[in-house]
Amino acid sequence: MSDLLEIPAIVIKTRALLALRGFTLKELLEYDDRYVLHPKRDTKDGLRKYVVWILKETKVVGVALVREVVKEMEETEAQRGMLVGGSRFTPASKKYAKASKVELVEGNYASFDLFGHEMVPTHIIAEEAEIKLVLEHYGISKTHLPRIQSRDPAARVLGARPGQVIRVERPSHTAGLSYYYRLVVDS
Repeated sequence: MSDLLEIPAIVIKTRALLALRGFTLKELLEYDDRYVLHPKRDTKDGLRKYVVWILKETKVVGVALVREVVKEMEETEAQRGMLVGGSRFTPASKKYAKASKVELVEGNYASFDLFGHEMVPTHIIAEEAEIKLVLEHYGISKTHLPRIQSRDPAARVLGARPGQVIRVERPSHTAGLSYYYRLVVDS
């Protein structure tokens, strides 16, 4: 019999989601009611830290649980948080999570790699320098770009926030590869 720890599917899916966003993971902590991850990513602006709580049992998430995640974010100096596994989120928890930079993810989110499908083009959160170059070239502002809602599956997988711009890379018979820029808006 194997002594290896069997990792639940929700943890594997969440780890894959974070890896897709460019985060590295070193450890998985297990508590009575949750799993905890502390992923990190190096960016031009410095080290980005997350606190991720994955609930073992799906349940209604209230503001008290979101406050606990925020408390751990402060203790670990993390910029963002994620709470995975809620069956439903109360309106107060959604409002507090948004203000505290905590992403709420339902326990039954998609279990496949969205960008692995042949019909879904590559989506990337564009860097500010690239956005500035595109806007200057066309003489427009961000608000003139086509929009994508923050609840769009691609935006959710990337963790895109309102105000950011997503670059969509589509293959083209004439240009080889063409780029489309979409402004993320609140749902």
